[in-house]
Amino acid sequence: MIKIASEISLVITTYNSPVFLEIVLKSVLRQHVFPREVIIADDGSGEETRSLIERYKEIMPVPLVHSWIPDEGFRVAKSRNVAISKASGDYIVLIDGDMVLTPHFIKDHRSLMKREQFVAGSRARLKKKATERICAHKDQRIHIWTKGLGRRLVLLRIPFMHRLIKGKTGLAHARSCHLAFWKSDFMAVNGFEEKFVGWGYEDSEFVQRLYNNGLQRKNAKLLAGAVHLYHEGKAMNHADNNLEMLKQTVASGRKRAECGVDQYI
Repeated sequence: MIKIASEISLVITTYNSPVFLEIVLKSVLRQHVFPREVIIADDGSGEETRSLIERYKEIMPVPLVHSWIPDEGFRVAKSRNVAISKASGDYIVLIDGDMVLTPHFIKDHRSLMKREQFVAGSRARLKKKATERICAHKDQRIHIWTKGLGRRLVLLRIPFMHRLIKGKTGLAHARSCHLAFWKSDFMAVNGFEEKFVGWGYEDSEFVQRLYNNGLQRKNAKLLAGAVHLYHEGKAMNHADNNLEMLKQTVASGRKRAECGVDQYI
C-alpha cells in the first residue's frame, strides 16, 4: 500500500529536456510518500516529451498530468500558472525539470507545511561530466558521495536538527526551482507575473509578493534534499527590464500580479 500526501500537488516545469525529465520522474517513483498528483508544466515541448509522459502515466502510482502550452518563446510564468490552476492539492511543491529528488522529498515537505509560510528549498549541484554520466544511464540514484557532486552537504537529512539552522532570509536563494506554498496563497498574489520577458527575476518577484502579502519564509535545511543537473545557463537578454519590475514590486509593496493566474480560473 503506497503512502500519499493527499494535500500536496507536485508541479515540475520542463521544456524539451526529456532525458532530464525522465531522471526526475524516476526519482519521483522512489518517494517514500507520494504527492496526490504530479503535474508537468510544459512550456511547449515536442513529441518526445509527450511520449515520455504518456509512458510514465502507465507506471506512476498517482495521476500524472501533462499541462502543455504552445511554444512561443520562454513563458515559464505562464506554464506554471496554467499548471497550478489545474492542481487539486491544497499545497504546491514546485520544482524544475532538472531537479532530482531524494526519496524523502515529499515526506519532508509534508512535515514543513504551515499556514502563513512558504518554503524555500536547497539543491546540491551535479557537475557537467557527472551529469553526462547520469544521463547516459538515466540513473536517478544520486547520493551524498556521488562523484562530481557540488554542495553535497545539502543532501544531509537530519530532521531533529532542522530547527537549529535558519538559513537565508529575504530573496536570497529563494528560487522557483525548489519552492513550496499553499495554493490559496498562490491565488491570493495571482500567481507568477506573465509580464516578465525571458529568463530572470520572475521567481524573485513572485516571492516578494508573498512577503508583501504577509507570509514568512521557512528554509528546508537538512530536509527535502534535491540535486540540480548541470546545463548551460540561460541568456538574460531582458535582465535589466526584469530587475526593474522586481524593484517596483519591492518599492510599491504590490501584492498581486497584473497578468497572472486568474485568467485561467
